[in-house]
Amino acid sequence: GTYTKRESVNQAAPEPIFLGSEAGSGGLADFVGIDASNPYNPFGTISAEGSFITRRPVEGGPRIFRQDVDTSYFTTGLNGDFSAGDRQFFWDVNFVSAENKATQTVNGTYNIAHIQQALGPIADCTAPCVPLDMFGGPGSITQDMLDYIQFVENDRSRQKLTTWTANISGDLFEMPAGALAFAGGYEHRKQSGSYTPDSIVTAGESNGVPSGPTSGEYSVSEFYLELNAPILADLAFAKRLDLSVASRFSDYSNFGNTTNSKIGLRWQLSDDFTLRSTWAEGFRAPSIGELYGTFARFDAQIQDPCNGATGQAGENCATLGVPNPATFEQANSQISVVTGGNAALDPETSKSLTFGAVYSPSWGENTSWSQKVDFEVTYYRIRIKDAIQASDAQTQLNRCVATLDPVFCDGISRSSGGNINGFDNTLFNLGKINTKGIDFGINWLGNETGIGTFGASLSATRVSSYEAIATDSGLSEPRVVGVEVNDSAIPKWRATARLNWTLGDVGVSWSARYISDLTEDCTTVGSFDNCSNAAAGSNHLGATTFHDLRASWKLPTDLNFTIAGGVNNITGKEPPICQSCSLNGYDASTYDLPGRYSYVEANIKF
Repeated sequence: GTYTKRESVNQAAPEPIFLGSEAGSGGLADFVGIDASNPYNPFGTISAEGSFITRRPVEGGPRIFRQDVDTSYFTTGLNGDFSAGDRQFFWDVNFVSAENKATQTVNGTYNIAHIQQALGPIADCTAPCVPLDMFGGPGSITQDMLDYIQFVENDRSRQKLTTWTANISGDLFEMPAGALAFAGGYEHRKQSGSYTPDSIVTAGESNGVPSGPTSGEYSVSEFYLELNAPILADLAFAKRLDLSVASRFSDYSNFGNTTNSKIGLRWQLSDDFTLRSTWAEGFRAPSIGELYGTFARFDAQIQDPCNGATGQAGENCATLGVPNPATFEQANSQISVVTGGNAALDPETSKSLTFGAVYSPSWGENTSWSQKVDFEVTYYRIRIKDAIQASDAQTQLNRCVATLDPVFCDGISRSSGGNINGFDNTLFNLGKINTKGIDFGINWLGNETGIGTFGASLSATRVSSYEAIATDSGLSEPRVVGVEVNDSAIPKWRATARLNWTLGDVGVSWSARYISDLTEDCTTVGSFDNCSNAAAGSNHLGATTFHDLRASWKLPTDLNFTIAGGVNNITGKEPPICQSCSLNGYDASTYDLPGRYSYVEANIKF
């Protein structure tokens, strides 16, 4: 059994307030104006209809998110063996129960219903309401005002997993090249999850997308069978040739049943050289979060193609409800995009094919300079159908304006002033993903010497191609190899080199992690345009290498007690600047957080 408690804090900029129908927040804020009786309003009544009123109240401080997460895990089981004839068989039965409970509090967020009341009419703003000053500039919002319009948001979530498994394995009978081995078993899994937002959020009064409590569960029962058949052995062209086959039947409570199989071939030509290949079917049911996750809003930096649109684009924008496209400009550059789960999702299915070779030369084994050296190379090709993704929001908006096709325009709405006030970007079965590439690996272990034992390794992946094709339109998504898009990327090359040294109970390792260069489209970054190739509308993100160092020491005690520590990104390498990334100016899904990361740890095994 294990129990883990995590307490963490993260911070974001002061939360902006967007009011009026042209702000496009998609909630109560779209219906909030400012009454003439508000004592800080010099403009007279400002109706919510047709208005865009914004303020980033720095007086309220940054948003502080605090998470308190408790994770428990318990497993138990029995195992044994028995004989039948001259064969021995091995069995085991297992039970797993795991649960994750989390609470998150958010300081620095706002109650829109209280803001609405604080902006007037003044006759309705009675204690504890305090009239709000939206126009006085930084410092004009007093603590009394903040105390009324701010609230501490409390959200809770829970996930639970229960699993029963039973397995049996052994040799069935002898074949000319060896015994036919098998493994089979049964597994039952039940997964459930729930999310309970703050009551103010549920009521639709928070400064965000209203969301309600959500929960869901499903279970699956599975049977599997695996066979490993030795076909040839000890021949001139085959020291060993093995064929493996496997199949798994799955019955989901919410998706029905499916059978997926795998075939593998391992051909050892000699002691030094082995070829291997696998063809496999894959099946991935949507997770609890993908199915039942509640709606959330992300204010993304998106360039509206209707800004100053002329010609055919201008005509299409007018059809979409934009008045005077040639002079139009989206009022709020942070367009509110709604994300969330989708209970109508179908599972993903896939087919994969790999070819590989392993070379372990005898000239590198037990020599004066090496205990062992291995070379590996593997080619892979993966094809996924019904891939679960959200479409790229900028691309969807561009295609909507260019084609007026409901495939792209459904879910995007505009106010009477033409501003986007609704953008549905929830998960769906996007279509097909096809990718292929090559993995490389080299591992070397030196001999033990008076100054210790050295080892080294190099692993690298080259992604040859990646393409995502939407089923409903037949068009490719913008995510391809070597391109930064939507705060993420697929680098052409990733590589990690490691050098290890051990001497007795002390060990030190150094590693270098390499990420190849990327290119991003800068045509959508608007006034923040500072691209390296502005004429071409692109920006170059240079290749990046992070260096890590780790050391460990097993203490000379009766306990199996080890202390260790290290520094990741020891040189303080900064990630390349990303112009189109929505937050922080870099791609946090591809690169490390800026700066060094250091850690210490102690482990006792018993």
